[in-house]
Formats: sequence, C-alpha cells, structure tokens
Amino acid sequence: MAELVVLGSAASVPDAAHDTVSLVLREPGRAILIECGGSPLHKLARVGIDPEEVRAVVLSHRHADHLYGLPMLIQGLWLDGREAPLPIYGPRQALDLAHELLDLFGLAEREGMFPLDWQPVPLRTGRRVLEVGELIITAAPVNHGENETLALRLENQATQRVIVYSADTEPSQTLITLATGAGLLLHEATGDLPGHSSAAQAVEVAREAGVEQLVLIHYPVRGVDPETWRRQASGFPGPVRLACDGDVYPL
Repeated sequence: MAELVVLGSAASVPDAAHDTVSLVLREPGRAILIECGGSPLHKLARVGIDPEEVRAVVLSHRHADHLYGLPMLIQGLWLDGREAPLPIYGPRQALDLAHELLDLFGLAEREGMFPLDWQPVPLRTGRRVLEVGELIITAAPVNHGENETLALRLENQATQRVIVYSADTEPSQTLITLATGAGLLLHEATGDLPGHSSAAQAVEVAREAGVEQLVLIHYPVRGVDPETWRRQASGFPGPVRLACDGDVYPL
C-alpha cells in the first residue's frame, strides 16, 4: 500500500516537534523523497525507511529550507555504499543551486560516488515528473515570487487516490487546476505574505479545486497559536487539520 508520510511540517524556522517541510512517498521496498530539508537520513530512519529504498528526490524550489539537507543525504548514501543512480528532479533554478551546494562540499568528486541524475522539470501545468509502478507524479508551476516553484500531484493508479502538495505559493489558478478532484490537498499556510498563503487563502484554493480534505503545512510553529490557523480555515466544508511530523496519509 502506498502512503505519504510527513517528515517535516514547519515553515523555515523549526522547533522541537516540527522540522522544516519534507515528505516521503513510500510503498513496500521503495520511496520518493519530496523536499530535502533537515536531516533526511535521520527522518527516514524515524519512519522506518531504509535509505537504499530511496529511488528519487523531488525538489519544489531553490530555497534553503527545502534543500539544505541534500549534501548530508548524498554523503550518507555514499558512506553506506550506495551504487544505484539517484535521480534528482526539480526546476532548473533549484537543481543549479543544489549542484553548487554539492560542489561546495566536493561530494560529486568523492571516490566511488554513485551517479547523480539531474532531471530539470519544465514549468508547465500537468508536466509528468516521474512514474514508479502505479504511482505517478505530475507538476504545475505556482507563484512564489521570482523563484521557479512546482506544486506536485501524487496519483496512485491502483487506488485512484490523489494527493496534491502546494509547495510555497500565493493562491494560484495553476494549483487549483492541478488539485481539481483530489482527495487531499496539503497547502502551505505561512501567512498572507508575498509568495505565500494564509490558511484562509488555502481554504479558497481547496474549495475551488473541490478537494475532499485540506491539510495545512509549512506554517509558523514558534510563537503562534495553532488555533489561529484552524479558525482561519473554518470556512472549508470538509475536514481541515494542521500537518504534524509523522503524519501518514494513504494514497
């Protein structure tokens, strides 16, 4: 059975209970890491995923909280003896910065380093990112200022379940199109700021897309009362919750 696991739920500043945003799409024997903040190997171990099961990494955009853990992931996999290539998908901006970050630590030049397969994803709505067994990931560009940013649609052909992850974005018609008919929308709730969305704005996107459930993610976790976000989301007709590290959503 496939499922999406929340490895981190916070916006840029984590606390003791919430790491920066990161997800993993897993099914028996394989996993796809979505975003790469924090300490990926530690978080994967906490949810029982062997690093060798990681088949790919998908980055939504170039900001530090979404990719700063990539060097430690690569180094850890190398030290663990990985030989299989690792595809890394994302917008060109994100991949260029990730490549520079690995170069800074000299990781690409390590003796016996496994191949890194850089896969730029064009900024087009409905663009297929990858397909693994019955799982399909498609993408759409969203509005995060000057940052090339992708929202992701995760679909299980066997169960017909769909989960959509907004990444960092203002309310976006391309996201509404991508999320139309989804069972679950994981939408950021950083606040009503340029390039971001409030919980109330996430509700409007979810309503227009006709999703069944709304989960708020990438929200401030320090000095903020979670009830504030829940009150802002009170206008949604279906279930609304705040994502927490360790949450599991069947796909």
